[in-house]
Amino acid sequence: MTGIDSIIKAAAGLGALATMALVAGFFAFCALLPRASDGASAGFSQEGAAQRGIVVLTGDRGPRIERGLELQAAGYAERVLISGVHPQTTKGDLSDIPNADVLACCVDLGPWARTTRGNAIESRDWLMRNGFDEVLLVTSDYHLPRARAELRHSAPDIEIIGVPVASRVAPEFGWMSEPRAWKLLGEEYLKFLFVQLRSMV
Repeated sequence: MTGIDSIIKAAAGLGALATMALVAGFFAFCALLPRASDGASAGFSQEGAAQRGIVVLTGDRGPRIERGLELQAAGYAERVLISGVHPQTTKGDLSDIPNADVLACCVDLGPWARTTRGNAIESRDWLMRNGFDEVLLVTSDYHLPRARAELRHSAPDIEIIGVPVASRVAPEFGWMSEPRAWKLLGEEYLKFLFVQLRSMV
């Protein structure tokens, strides 16, 4: 075997190991996703609500926003930011959502973010402007690890408590039989890895 053959063989072996690690990482990512069934209010209480904000990341209009408004109405935080809304969206457009009475007093709309990284920057600025040192981060369960990593990178001094919302596309049970769920979770896993690598640079 020539030196070149040895190099090719070694490279192929490393490639196979990397692929196996990537696949194993994907299944670990899916298995460790925070789920709404883990507890409706696990990890936080009404104590300290005056120093706490709620950030809702748009994408799944109903459940995410409903959960954020529910938490504010229950006294878990002072104000809510709905980040990444369409620039033409008004609070009136959300008036059919449960607990919509808190929209007038306690909710801000963030129209600038278009990506998860943009959400993190918009959220950081809002948290700092309001003097909050803790945040309840509300988003879909599959999206929460990446959203939390982005916000932690942008606002390292803010304590982040994730609030997962059940996803219709990638449900906790039975997702392995859904091609759409495989695609969504695979893409999210790769994006999460990219955020982690970027934070290390």
